[in-house]
Amino acid sequence: MSPEQFQHRVLTWFDQHGRKDLPWQQDINPYRVWVSEIMLQQTQVSAVIPYFERFMGSFPTLADLAAAPLDRVLAHWSGLGYYARARNLHKCAQVVVSTHGGALPENLEELIALPGIGRSTAGAIASISMGLRAPILDGNVKRLLARLHRVAGWPGQTAVAKELWQLAEQYTPVTRGGDYTQAMMDLGATLCTRSNPRCGDCPLAAHCQAHRHGDPQEFPGRKPRRDKPVRSTTMLLLEHGGALFLQQRPPQGIWGGLWTPPQLEDGSENEARQWLSTQGLEIAGLHPLPELRHTFTHFHLDISPLWVQLASLPAQVAEHSGSWYKLRQLNRPRAAQELGLPAPVVGLVRQLQKLASQKLRDNVMSRTVFCRKYQRELEGLSAPPFPGPKGQDIFEHVSKQAWQEWLAHQTMLINEKRLNMMEPSSRVYLGEQMGKFLSGEAYDAAEGYVPPEVGESDRK
Repeated sequence: MSPEQFQHRVLTWFDQHGRKDLPWQQDINPYRVWVSEIMLQQTQVSAVIPYFERFMGSFPTLADLAAAPLDRVLAHWSGLGYYARARNLHKCAQVVVSTHGGALPENLEELIALPGIGRSTAGAIASISMGLRAPILDGNVKRLLARLHRVAGWPGQTAVAKELWQLAEQYTPVTRGGDYTQAMMDLGATLCTRSNPRCGDCPLAAHCQAHRHGDPQEFPGRKPRRDKPVRSTTMLLLEHGGALFLQQRPPQGIWGGLWTPPQLEDGSENEARQWLSTQGLEIAGLHPLPELRHTFTHFHLDISPLWVQLASLPAQVAEHSGSWYKLRQLNRPRAAQELGLPAPVVGLVRQLQKLASQKLRDNVMSRTVFCRKYQRELEGLSAPPFPGPKGQDIFEHVSKQAWQEWLAHQTMLINEKRLNMMEPSSRVYLGEQMGKFLSGEAYDAAEGYVPPEVGESDRK
């Protein structure tokens, strides 16, 4: 089959069956194509669509992306994985603004020289949005060409990649390059799939050597298997009053720039206690949660979550800069994307919120506070009794026993003094008495007067 016949079959199929309504196929320009190509690396189309639309809504132009804080860009990427892509996207935008006048260069060599843009991505940008003749070789096209010519070996090997690039160059047309590029990606994504390829619907099946030999699933060759190393970390879920402490990770490395709880590499529970002590943090409860494994490209990460309930809310955690976030805030829809949380942390936040909502604090462990009324440690309240600073103060310094006793005493004061709770003076009086009662100061006594029951004949 000649290159011209190949191109004709591919483009005819695309005209009849190709996808043309994807978000990045509308209002085509180099910036939109570039962002979509980076997002689509190692990620399925269905997963990318909502991320792309949200990303474009927040960063509609390359200049907007370059001017945005990296934190905000990473937050929009949270959940897509491979976060180096987002960091390179942001860095590349800044380079384009500073050295190319804010527009992606219309030259393959200059495109490839930019951060995070490889040869295939540059080819897609150039062919789809600039009308240049440029071959591509993404995962879909590698698979299609490897099967078509039964190219043996793993495409990650230099010799195999070189042969596939030669084929890609050979078949790339001079005209309709953008349609051809999208057609090749579509063929690989919808028909020439990794498993269960739909050879019966493929316009190239009659010329496909792998189809003729009945072994398309053997191509391309698989990467030589190598056991992934396993790393371990203890993730400290520092929690107080329904708030969780999170810190931003360094820009490089795993989860670069995202927000996670503090971690101790290979830390045991005893080492965690020692670390907490060195930070000057007073523990009200410490409880291991089920371990979980998160798999990265090159290794497995075994996470041992440790729920640490703090007796008081510190201004900061020693030298670690970070912020406190309410669990209910972190569990809001899209909160993980807005802030930038890795998938395992999202799961742990949900688990922690579930524990709190089920009141397992009361059932599994006793939250203790240093009760000012009794000047000793006692079981604390499971939540602030009412919103605001005063309610938080009560939560931090009043025991469950003292609070229950105050509620009973308050009822007696209202009855004996015939307080009208609609009057501000009554509420002020009770507020003063509550402060004295709960702090151990002298307060107004009540003898337990209870008004007589009202009979039917006394009711008006």
